[in-house]
Amino acid sequence: MKLQYLLTAFLIWILSSNIYAAPRILDQIKKMDSDRDGSITLEEFNSNSLDRFQLMDTNSDGNISEEEFLAPISARFERMDLNSDGVIQRKELKKALKQSRKNKKQGKVKEKKKPKPFIKQ
Repeated sequence: MKLQYLLTAFLIWILSSNIYAAPRILDQIKKMDSDRDGSITLEEFNSNSLDRFQLMDTNSDGNISEEEFLAPISARFERMDLNSDGVIQRKELKKALKQSRKNKKQGKVKEKKKPKPFIKQ
């Protein structure tokens, strides 16, 4: 049953993240571009992937368990489940998405220039 809630939360997260994915993707690209040349080399990409792995491997055992893998999704579900009943109702989802949009508007500056290709051959 808990897995069903986590999978539901994951699906909701995927659907809601696609609405505002472009600005986040550009932010991720900028973070990955360690030499700030406007593109990402394979070395920069691999380094970023290793960093993400290490962030997910919370007990530093060199493996990512199911619990470690699902922890961010579970935390997101808990934030969206405003009344802590184990179910995200439509009104809770709407309120969470509205708050997310509000937070993004307050913290984001829109860029109008077209991004360069981010992987060098």
